[in-house]
Amino acid sequence: MQADRLFLQFIPVLVWAILVIVLIVIMLLASWVLRPHILQNSEKTSTYECGEEPIGSARMAFPYSYIIYTILFVIIDVMGAFLWLLSVSPFRLDPIVAWQTFIFVVIIMGGIGYAMKLLPATYLDGRETLVAYREAKARSLEKAHSPGREH
Repeated sequence: MQADRLFLQFIPVLVWAILVIVLIVIMLLASWVLRPHILQNSEKTSTYECGEEPIGSARMAFPYSYIIYTILFVIIDVMGAFLWLLSVSPFRLDPIVAWQTFIFVVIIMGGIGYAMKLLPATYLDGRETLVAYREAKARSLEKAHSPGREH
């Protein structure tokens, strides 16, 4: 008896799950049918560099020092969302919540301080990218001006 009632309460969840699966399948089929079916060529699949002639591979090593900026963004974003939710909450005047918020902000500020301490050691001034660009440009010019190639 209890299992039958539980199953009846679960029917809306099953209906929504089936609808979601059907919608996903329909969207995938529609995107496959509606997409342009053209042949891929070297021009179509080449690297795009904002109007510049592509130099080298698009698979360059990403400077991991940018992760510090990402960490700072996530930390500040989480703190802002938490404090905004707290500011509209009726519990904001409770002394226990105030102390928990204070401890939370101190911990977050410690994380920001640690990231800011690491920032000067990982600061990129663009020299690495400029060196890679000049080397790739020199290789492409050598290849273009090689004796066996016509202009």
